[in-house]
Amino acid sequence: MPYDTNTDDLGLLGCSEALIALRATLRRVADSPYAVLITGESGSGKELVARAVHRLSRRSARRFGAVNCAALIDELVEAELFGYAKGAFTGAVTERAGLFESADRGTLFLDEVGELSQRAQAKLLRVLQDGEIRRVGENQPRRVDVRVVAATNRPLADAVVNGHFREDLLYRLDVLRMEVPPLRERGDDVLLLAEHFWSRAQSLTGSRAAPAKSTLTALARYHWPGNVRQLENVVASLVVQGPRHGVVGPSALPPTFGTTKREVPSLREARVSFERRFVSGALARAGGRRGKAAVELGVTRQGLAKLLKRLALDQPGMSASS
Repeated sequence: MPYDTNTDDLGLLGCSEALIALRATLRRVADSPYAVLITGESGSGKELVARAVHRLSRRSARRFGAVNCAALIDELVEAELFGYAKGAFTGAVTERAGLFESADRGTLFLDEVGELSQRAQAKLLRVLQDGEIRRVGENQPRRVDVRVVAATNRPLADAVVNGHFREDLLYRLDVLRMEVPPLRERGDDVLLLAEHFWSRAQSLTGSRAAPAKSTLTALARYHWPGNVRQLENVVASLVVQGPRHGVVGPSALPPTFGTTKREVPSLREARVSFERRFVSGALARAGGRRGKAAVELGVTRQGLAKLLKRLALDQPGMSASS
């Protein structure tokens, strides 16, 4: 998302245009009462966005519940979502509230909702239509007020065509849609996130090593099929397996980094690189005085500050050369 420090606590780090647009959509969506469908590749941060929707909503004081639908066994999906009465089945020695009941007046996040079975989809649709749940083993309905935020890493419209997902359920879930961009479309966010994950890994391991510029270059050029989750894991591996002091070079990166980096920069990379050199040159000629540099660049002092944020030139440890 230039970088808005007011939303640091949401965990949505970034300064790319894609993240700026996502953040703007997030604020509009969070303030509404409707269901949300979050789309995006695996590892791109869909649950972070769902939690941000909850924290910025009027339901933030209530519970945020989350469940991975792909991990739900069909025989137990009703018990997990709606709860059960004592003695409802073997092993039900006490009664238990389900996720819907626990998240009453709050938010329930259904991750990978497209993996639900047809039977589970029918049960979910009924709850969304009626606003009522029945615990397994009970006949008495219970009213619930839950905002559902669902997520999927594959097009549900295609699943409807293939007969794997109910069209009526899709209409209930896909009221407000948010698309989380893949990391490869987020430009310099890679370096910002790498710095964030590196600092976190250092605090957990006690490492004092820093990434070499060539290592950062390799991270920036990689296509990241596993998105933010993969970047976090790669950085953690570098910190743990690298030297405790000094710099960590690109030789410590996984073998795939030597074969998948782009030799020719994209148009966006070339444009950002030019802007960084141009702005850095103006600052150098002005002796670091931002007011004088702003005059040379033809922008206001405030405009220069925003430009420096967008180009990540005011971040600790970041420079035009990195």
